[in-house]
Amino acid sequence: MIYASLWMLLTSSARFVDVTEEAGISFHHRNGGGADKHLVETMSGGGGFWDYDSDSDLDVYLLNGAASPGLYRNEEGRFTDVTEEAGLKASGYSMGCAAADYDNDGDIDLFVSSFGPGHLYRNEGDGTFIEVTQAAGVGGVVFAASAAFADIEGDGDLDLYVTTYIEYRLDNPVYCGDRTLGRRTYCHPNNYAGAPDLLYRNEGDGTFSDISVEAGVSLKEGKGLGVIFTDIDEDGDPDIYVANDAVMNYLFQNLGGGRFEETALALGVGFDEDGRAEGSMGVDAGDYDGDGKLDLFVTNLESEGNTLYRNLSDGTYADTTYAAGLALPSLPWVGFGTGFFDFDNDADPDLFVANGHVMDHASALSDATRYAQPKQIYENEGGRYSDISRSAGEPFAREQVGRGTAFGDWDDDGDPDLLVMNNNDVPNLLRNEAENGNHWTLLRLVGRASNRDGIGAVVRVEASGRKQMDELRCGYSYLSMNDLRLHFGLGTAERIERVEIWWPSGLKETFLDLPIDSRLLIQESGVIYRLP
Repeated sequence: MIYASLWMLLTSSARFVDVTEEAGISFHHRNGGGADKHLVETMSGGGGFWDYDSDSDLDVYLLNGAASPGLYRNEEGRFTDVTEEAGLKASGYSMGCAAADYDNDGDIDLFVSSFGPGHLYRNEGDGTFIEVTQAAGVGGVVFAASAAFADIEGDGDLDLYVTTYIEYRLDNPVYCGDRTLGRRTYCHPNNYAGAPDLLYRNEGDGTFSDISVEAGVSLKEGKGLGVIFTDIDEDGDPDIYVANDAVMNYLFQNLGGGRFEETALALGVGFDEDGRAEGSMGVDAGDYDGDGKLDLFVTNLESEGNTLYRNLSDGTYADTTYAAGLALPSLPWVGFGTGFFDFDNDADPDLFVANGHVMDHASALSDATRYAQPKQIYENEGGRYSDISRSAGEPFAREQVGRGTAFGDWDDDGDPDLLVMNNNDVPNLLRNEAENGNHWTLLRLVGRASNRDGIGAVVRVEASGRKQMDELRCGYSYLSMNDLRLHFGLGTAERIERVEIWWPSGLKETFLDLPIDSRLLIQESGVIYRLP
């Protein structure tokens, strides 16, 4: 077994290169840390990929805590800071973001969650944005974390979910640490009351209504950090999974009509296999075992291990973290940003985790841990994962305080890249250089009866007899927004035999005999284009 593991490390096809500076990104996250040890300082670090100017390549947006955010426009592989001219130099303490076309006008808008009031920016289609927060009705003053868009009622426009962490005030912080020694530390979230999340319904006229209470998602015990919309029960409407810190995670099943029922305990995704609540941060869904069902992955605190919930195809889930090889490698670390992604294009989803402790004096607490921690990448080997981080390149040997992580093919070469946001540090734009000859496809969906971005669509791809499935989600990982194009690795396939799309409107479409190594734009109702 030892020799087999060594061989896998030596032969891994993973190779990532940090090109942040080379690509023109000069951003530095500032957490505003000071002697008072406000908890918000150590939780921040969000951003992501999005095509804000509709030129078919991914731009980068990076959020800041105590300084201004940064918008970087992709100009043929090099980024230019256009924050001020775009109108996105917001004040306040930013946490996370989600980007989607909430007004269905053909360009991607932006929501920024904050410690304090959130911000909604409407894309004007000319490279600039206008803040419409108050007019739209989404400016709740909370300690917010992650956000996500989806169409909860199937009416063709996108609604917004915002996780809310804890009840916290700067003017009345809890003292944690040793007063005698004058050593103050960041507090555990158990020292604070939880706060109910927010669900805003899109009214289709540019405004939103807060339906959190009537929808059944306003639970005061939650301490929400990560969130995804995903159709857990495959009934055609999006459910909501929330990663809560140190209390039970939530699964809100969509009952229709804007109503949800919390069912995490009944379905097996509220706690780990020992019935313990975990310090959950990041979350994603993916079909890791190739059975056509979406599984759930959640990152947690050190000594807990990250958690993989396998979809048992009967509406329930089982904790298969140890069986999948993901438990032991994650025990020493504190996981935040995460996602399933097929880095080597071999037609199965691998995993990435950004790690970083929440206590800046972690090394004084234990010789086994530290504040800055290494990133991890896990290769999928038939439904079981191997930690191949040590052979994945220099960025995986470097230790930083990892927080949000975004996934997307920013250089348009057919393999997914990474953008890692680090607390009080520079980000990492990691270019994927896995050269193994495997093929791929990148699908951009455009809804007509469905929302413009096609968010919520379920896509199944068959190539060389191998079947894959994924779902277009806006908002996953931790505090991050990701490429709205769906990437599928195709291995050695020479053609795509079949693509099936279940649109949020209920329409099912099938496309046959499609090309490999292509970026395809598919419009609802049977129109498909091959992009250059």
